[in-house]
Amino acid sequence: MYVCICNALTETTVRSAARVGGASCPRTVYSRLGAAPDCCQCLGKARKIIEEERAADNSLLATAT
Repeated sequence: MYVCICNALTETTVRSAARVGGASCPRTVYSRLGAAPDCCQCLGKARKIIEEERAADNSLLATAT
């Protein structure tokens, strides 16, 4: 599924970029992908994906300790 039509970014791509280095905001993820929000309609969905990835990462850290 596309998250950002303007930049042709898929959910998988955004999730992957969010995992690298623990990104905390859409602009960081977009920057890592060599893109920038254009119309900004995607920011809410991108933010939700980033939060999901951070929560998953935190739960993995909690179970590892």
